[in-house]
Amino acid sequence: MVHLKRSEMPAFWPLARKNKRFAPVPVPGPHPKMNSIPLVVLARDYFKLYPTFNEAKKAIKAKKFLVDGKEITEDRFPVGMMDVVTIKEKGENFLVVPSAEGFEFRKVEEKKAGSKYCQIIGKKVLKKGLQLNLHDGRNVIVPVKESKNYKTGDTIKINLKTGKIEKSYSYKEGAEVIIVRGVNRGKTGKIKEIINKDDLQGPKVRIDLEGEDKIFAKDIVFVVPRKE
Repeated sequence: MVHLKRSEMPAFWPLARKNKRFAPVPVPGPHPKMNSIPLVVLARDYFKLYPTFNEAKKAIKAKKFLVDGKEITEDRFPVGMMDVVTIKEKGENFLVVPSAEGFEFRKVEEKKAGSKYCQIIGKKVLKKGLQLNLHDGRNVIVPVKESKNYKTGDTIKINLKTGKIEKSYSYKEGAEVIIVRGVNRGKTGKIKEIINKDDLQGPKVRIDLEGEDKIFAKDIVFVVPRKE
């Protein structure tokens, strides 16, 4: 197993930094190393299902966990924002949501575990249609004639079995959002103004964040409905 020094691991991993030197490194996957958590750490240290890493690894190899509806056998698989984690033996599903502590694993019913929120981070026109590039590394193809229906910054709700789009949520004034990085990580609010001003810091957005008027970079704002 590849490791990194615990002093260098993300602060939100539920591992002590001093009593051991190393922690497992997430393998390359749908989320960046520093903004994800290895499935083995999640199984042993967050859900506390197993007393040792070896037992947690064996359970993962035995296909006892799903991420976004797929059986995962790689113990260092990176679990990240908006993933849906299923513990098969318990029949429990959890939505991974940004929080002040790093991530909150919010329990959801089976019906809701069949879908996932994905942010559009880019678009590309192909011969077979318009490719939507999503925050978790996946791509979705839609007809080019529907290009006006989707823009960068929008969120789409995907059916995890079919891969089809169930619903879309526009990046626009009045949209409900969650902050995904920085000191305000996990806080929610509504977009008041989209600031279309080009500068070195990139696009910005003004948000009513829990009663406070604040400006954020567009790329740390994720449109997602709070009630659905």
